[in-house]
Amino acid sequence: MIRVSRLVLEKVTSSYGRFFESIARLPAEKCARDVLDETKVHDQVAVLCETTGMRPEDLRGKKVLEVGSGFGIFVNVTRRDYSCETVGLEPAEQGFDTSFELGRQILAEYGTPPDAIIDAKGESMPFPDGTFDLVYSSTVLEHTDDPKAVIREALRVLKPGGCMQFVFPNYASFFEGHYAIPWIPYMNNRLGAAWVRLFGRDPSFMRGLKLLTYRKVRRWMHEMPEAEVLTYGQGVFTRRMRDFEIRDWAGLGKLRAWIGFVRRLRLVGAVTKLMVAAGSFEPIVLTVVKRHR
Repeated sequence: MIRVSRLVLEKVTSSYGRFFESIARLPAEKCARDVLDETKVHDQVAVLCETTGMRPEDLRGKKVLEVGSGFGIFVNVTRRDYSCETVGLEPAEQGFDTSFELGRQILAEYGTPPDAIIDAKGESMPFPDGTFDLVYSSTVLEHTDDPKAVIREALRVLKPGGCMQFVFPNYASFFEGHYAIPWIPYMNNRLGAAWVRLFGRDPSFMRGLKLLTYRKVRRWMHEMPEAEVLTYGQGVFTRRMRDFEIRDWAGLGKLRAWIGFVRRLRLVGAVTKLMVAAGSFEPIVLTVVKRHR
């Protein structure tokens, strides 16, 4: 379900959509529609509830921070449909120079106050300690300057007993979602740039990504005693593989086709167990409760 005006859709298509059309070789309007689709927010809330044990109605009245709000769809939908007090962080000077501006336009179309999206970076959140009941972020951490610092800041602004969830690619897996191509686990940026060039893609975007892996993030979390990790997403991955629950968001349609081939070979159970054991599940769904001191 897309509720933004045609004018906004065209603007997102000409900026975000055109960029990912060149990266992932997908139609620009599809990329724009996917990022503006409200259905994705409901899917995100469902996974959040699955991994934390909350129910959707438990979100009512919660103070929620979204790190990397993009065009603001999560902010708008969680305010309207789940009665959250959601605020988004989106740095105006980074990434797509129109995303912050268009996010504000979309807030206006939804009737959401303009200050619901704040111009700030995840490494330096402009909030006091213990401000939020919930911190959420999806496919943003790999684009930050210092992912570990962003996680620490998220824990700082989270209330004791509150939940934090970061969803991001696992570069120990076999799929690169931005380019929608196969991936060799544990490649660094230099090898990754050479790899995407083999597929005829622009490597400059790859050079700026933080190639996070399950093992690296697990080491970071061991250094944060205030964080009780509920899951890294193995259960979500297992369920999606078992139930073939892979939506056609962005380049995931290609991944769905590959998994369909594995299913036809009746190997999905064995492949799933092997990938979980190897730490190669995709994506990482880092879900944390902040311990009371």
